[in-house]
Amino acid sequence: MLTYLLNMAFAVVATLLYVYAPWAYDYDYTVTLMALYIAQNVLFFATNKRTHWLGFEFFFALSFFLVNFVYPVFFAPTERIYWSFFSFSFNDNYVTRATALAYCAYAWYMLGATRILQLKREEPSEPTFTINMRQYIWFFGITIVAWLLFVATGGLAALQSVYADGQNLRDVGIYSYFSNIFTVGCYLMAIFLFRLPKQKWWFYLLVIASFMLLLLSTGSRQLAVGLVLILIVGFSMYVYHLKVWQVATIVVGGSVVLFLVMTLRKEGLDVGAWQTKLAHTRLENFWDIFEDLIINDLNLFVLFGYAQTHEPTWFQGMLLDITSPVPGMSGYIIAHSDVPAQMLHGGDLPTYLVLGPDATWGIGTNMVGEAYRSFGIVGTCVSMFLIGLWVKESYYRAKYSAYWYLMYFLLVGHALIYPRAPLLFDPRLVTWSLLLLWVVLFITDHQTQIVNWLNRLGQKKEVKP
Repeated sequence: MLTYLLNMAFAVVATLLYVYAPWAYDYDYTVTLMALYIAQNVLFFATNKRTHWLGFEFFFALSFFLVNFVYPVFFAPTERIYWSFFSFSFNDNYVTRATALAYCAYAWYMLGATRILQLKREEPSEPTFTINMRQYIWFFGITIVAWLLFVATGGLAALQSVYADGQNLRDVGIYSYFSNIFTVGCYLMAIFLFRLPKQKWWFYLLVIASFMLLLLSTGSRQLAVGLVLILIVGFSMYVYHLKVWQVATIVVGGSVVLFLVMTLRKEGLDVGAWQTKLAHTRLENFWDIFEDLIINDLNLFVLFGYAQTHEPTWFQGMLLDITSPVPGMSGYIIAHSDVPAQMLHGGDLPTYLVLGPDATWGIGTNMVGEAYRSFGIVGTCVSMFLIGLWVKESYYRAKYSAYWYLMYFLLVGHALIYPRAPLLFDPRLVTWSLLLLWVVLFITDHQTQIVNWLNRLGQKKEVKP
C-alpha cells in the first residue's frame, strides 16, 4: 500500500509539473524532473516487497532515463549538437516541456505497475505450470527449421548487407516470414529454458548463444539483446539471485559490447577494417556508450512539436501495427489507403518529419511522443497507466499460466528497446508467440489422439468400394 500511495503522489506531482512546465528551455526545471524520476525509482524498488526485483521494470527504467533525461540535463544547456543526430531541426523551446511530458507519462506508468496490496499467497516461489522436454524440443525444432529456411531463402545475406552495404532494413522477401518464425522460436527457447531440468540447460543455452553471436556479427542487435535480457532475468529468478553490483557490471559491460557492435557493424566481418575503425574511435564522454538510446530524445521533441500543430491521430498511426499479425495485411492497407504510409505506422512519422519522404534509413521513434501525438496528454497518461497495469498483471499471473509467463518475458526482452519504440507493443510478435505456444501445447497434450486420428484417416482412404 505504501508503494502505491507514493506513486499516486508522484503521478499527481508529475501531472502538475507538466501543466506548469515552461515553453522555453529551463535547466533547473529539467534537473528537478530528473531528480524526481530517480527518487521515484529508488523508492519503488526499496519499498516494493516483490520476491524478484530484477525484471522488466528495472531495465525499462534504465532505458527510459537514457532516452528522455540525459540529453536535456547534460547536453542541451552547453553542447546542443554533441551528437550529430541533434543537428537535425527541432524546436529548442520544446525540450523542457517535452521532458516534463516524459516524466508525467512515466509516473502514470509506475502507478499502473504498482500492486495495491502485497498478498504473499498470490506469489508462489515457482510457477505452477510445467513445460516438459517434449514440448521444448518442439520449440527447438521449429527454431532450427525456420533458421535453415531463412538462410536458404537469402535472409542471412540480406541481413548482413543492411549495415555492410546500406540495404534497407525494411526490404522484405519470402525470408521475412521465416525470420519472424525464427525470432518467435528463439524467444520461446530462451523464455522456457529455466523450466527444464538443470542438466538439460547447457546444450540449448549454447544453441541460443550461437544464434546471438551470429546475429551480432551481422550488426543486428535487437533479438540478441532481447534474448540476453530474458536469460539474465530468468537466471536471477530461478537459479541465482543477482546482486546489484553484478547487474551493474553486466549493464556496463553489455553497453560497451553493443557500442562496439554499433561502431563496427558497417565494416562487416573485415578484421582489418575493425582495427582501422577502432583506432579512430574515441570515447570522449561516459554517455557515449549509450548514444544509441540517448539520441532518440530527438524523436520526442519532433513528435511533441508535431502535436502542437495537428489534431490527435488516435489509432491511425497504429493501424499497421494492429494488423501486422495477419500476413500481407499491412501491404494491402498501404496500397488501398488514401492516407500517407508514414501516418499509418508509429515508427515512420519522425523519419518523415526529419528526413523527408525519400529517406533510405529510419531514425526510430519515442513511445511517449507516439502516445502524445496519438491521444494528447490525457490519453498519454491513460495509455502509460495501462502499460504499467499490463506489466504488473503479466508478472503475477505468470506464476500460474504458461501464456502469461510468455507474455511477461516478451516484455522483459523488449524492456530496453520499448522507450524508443512505438507505443503499441509488437502485436505480431505477441500474437505469433502465443499462437505457436498454443499449437505446441495442443499437439503435445493431444499427441496420442492426433496420431490415432491420422491412422484412422489413412485406413479410411485405403478402403475403396
